[in-house]
Amino acid sequence: SKIRTMMNKLSMVALLLAATVALAAASPSSSLIKETWLKTPQTQGWQLKSRADPSHKLELTVAVKQTNVAELEATLLRKADPDNVEEYGKWLSKEEVEALVAPKPESVEAVTAWLVEQGGVSRDALRLTGNGDFVVADVTVEVAERLLHAEYFTFEHETTGVEIVRVNGRYSLPAGVHRHVDFVGPTVRFPTVRLPVLKENKPNGLGGIITPAVLRDLYQVGSYSATNPKNIQACASFLGQFYSPQDLQSFFQQFDKESVGRTAELHGPNEPSNPGVEASLDIEYIMAMGNNVSTQFWSTAGQQPHSPQNEPFLKWLLNVANMTQDQQPLTISVSYGDNEDTVNYDYAVRVNTEFQKAGVRGTSIMFSSGDGGVAGGQTSPCTKFIPTYPAGSPWVTAVGGTASSKPEVAASFSSGGFSNYWPRPSYQDAAVKKYFQVAKGLPASDLYNHTGAGIPDVSAQSESFNVVQGGSVVFGGVDGTSCSSPSFAGIISLLNDVRLNAGKSPLGFLNPLIYKHPEVFNDVTSGNNPGCGTNGFNAAAEWDPVTGYGTPNFPKLVALVKSLP
Repeated sequence: SKIRTMMNKLSMVALLLAATVALAAASPSSSLIKETWLKTPQTQGWQLKSRADPSHKLELTVAVKQTNVAELEATLLRKADPDNVEEYGKWLSKEEVEALVAPKPESVEAVTAWLVEQGGVSRDALRLTGNGDFVVADVTVEVAERLLHAEYFTFEHETTGVEIVRVNGRYSLPAGVHRHVDFVGPTVRFPTVRLPVLKENKPNGLGGIITPAVLRDLYQVGSYSATNPKNIQACASFLGQFYSPQDLQSFFQQFDKESVGRTAELHGPNEPSNPGVEASLDIEYIMAMGNNVSTQFWSTAGQQPHSPQNEPFLKWLLNVANMTQDQQPLTISVSYGDNEDTVNYDYAVRVNTEFQKAGVRGTSIMFSSGDGGVAGGQTSPCTKFIPTYPAGSPWVTAVGGTASSKPEVAASFSSGGFSNYWPRPSYQDAAVKKYFQVAKGLPASDLYNHTGAGIPDVSAQSESFNVVQGGSVVFGGVDGTSCSSPSFAGIISLLNDVRLNAGKSPLGFLNPLIYKHPEVFNDVTSGNNPGCGTNGFNAAAEWDPVTGYGTPNFPKLVALVKSLP
């Protein structure tokens, strides 16, 4: 029995030793946690299904730490300042931007050596951006788990049924790699599936459901049609949002006859037989409002048959970074967003740098602000106001929503407020301070961050849009700031046409221009954006956190952009 006891003890020791070795392998002392979930997937509508198939393919993307990011920001602010006559609009080339923020060679080498030596990936199979600030490797789940000391699971979205593969809770990197990396994806981020609001048909102050003709009339665009061949615009679509070229032609046939026959250039996968409302809305209104501007439809689906799974928003950022000069859209509209509190701060910092890289190359990026008032991208229970992201980034132009006409009023769902991540940028300072001086009925001060960047910057119509999807007009029309962003972006494309035809540069990063010239917008002074059991913020004269500076006045905008250097 002594022998049996000793054997049992030895077995226990062996088991403990095996467990310790396994634990060390899973989370070795030389490994450091890189990112964790900020919120559980369930709170974002994702349900855990099962462990991921070890042979499942992933497009593992590593964001390598860049250099000179403060210099990039300062350069962008100088070149986007309309009062800086010497530098305004003198944008950088792709090569100049890549050289400016290029990671240190040792950072790129640390990442590539780790992927090659620990992941078994051939060096030739790695895909790098021009300066190596992103490194991409196609690996199996089994290899990714080994590299990241993590476990991958399949998650399903509760309303759409979309499936994605993500890590369970957190991932780690070897200490020697950790300090060279901003983040890795797909890992801890769960995309928000934001869908436009479909409502019963209701009377609209514009005398019916919105069409391109109604918007052109309201914003005094007239019959302006772009002519410059260098002018390109794009809309971005994620997570299985596709469009049907047939629907697009049907939309033109019914609502924008002169555009019949115009097509979009496809970048990424598309399933025309499975069109989404969001994607249909984006392509139909950016093309109609950006009349005759060459248009790209950028699709990053996340999961496609026979392709490794990617993180859609991250893949889109990579596509933006890789745009060549002749393929570069000068205007991009994105109707996508998360609540800021679901996005890791370090990840968001790096995404800001990617926005700055695009802006300093002369690209204007518009994001819809969201449809939850002060309660986030979509109305959710809250005790404090929830800012949206990326709309809250100071380096994109956030577009809120309006309704009615003569005068326009704030749409009650228009997401707006103040970022908890980003301090108020200098270009916004005077406008926001003025709002706090003149605003009536401000919410309780402990509900939001007074010193944060204000959201949105501008706005446009956002209710009762006519959209063709799946062969017919969506019954009752479509609501949401997903309507505002492509409509506003299309108008910016026309302004770029004016500048290009005058031999001038495109508008690029818009915000410093917007905040120095509020007179070119139709001020929206009534309405509010309730949420979190409050009335939210009230619209006011000039800038407010519901509609920004208001909606575009095309003749005034044309005169302004013509007058700039």
